[in-house]
Amino acid sequence: MTRSFVCGLALSLSCLAPVHAQDRGVIYAGGGAGDGAGGYAGGLLALPGNSLGNGLAIRAGINGGTYRYRSSERIEATYVGAEIALVYQMSGDWGWANISAGPRITDTDLDPNDLGNKLRGTRFDAGLQTDGALGNQWRLGWFGSWGVRNESYIGQLRLTRLVSASSGTRIGLEGILQGDPTYTRASLGGHAATPLGKGWEGQISAGASEQAGRKARPYVSLGVSRIF
Repeated sequence: MTRSFVCGLALSLSCLAPVHAQDRGVIYAGGGAGDGAGGYAGGLLALPGNSLGNGLAIRAGINGGTYRYRSSERIEATYVGAEIALVYQMSGDWGWANISAGPRITDTDLDPNDLGNKLRGTRFDAGLQTDGALGNQWRLGWFGSWGVRNESYIGQLRLTRLVSASSGTRIGLEGILQGDPTYTRASLGGHAATPLGKGWEGQISAGASEQAGRKARPYVSLGVSRIF
């Protein structure tokens, strides 16, 4: 079985624009294509008395897409999901890190219906997540997410170098491992990110992903985020 590759869900929160004490949050959106296609949108807002990168925040997001796989026959799947989470933020000269937890809901429609797919229909889950980054000239970013009930996971490491201090542009490599009890996929690709002005940042990733029993396939993902 396969899922659409939307690594952008590995939130584009590693913003290149400087974070200031008065910043309250970040919004983000994007999408990707590989074995399937999908998109996402969401945001993080610091709770009163806190700020972006420090203390408690609320994160909420939506996502959706399509994927296909073969069981006894070819199955076309469409999914939509939403989540909300309480986030604890930390930051300093070393970088930043977030830890969060909260409920998720996903609705998956299969054509034709596949009774062997335990993720079909509407399912509620509890999601655990961490993301962050270390360093500046060289930056190691990470993202990890675990769905407790669905046993779905995604882990990402991204190593980038600041290639232009004046523009804030970074380039580097990323590696991703994702799956659930029905499949596992590993991906490796390149990544680039640059500020777009007025707090916006754009990101692009491209590479190849491989799943057991399938040939390696290309993927591409795009994302934008804005600090406010």
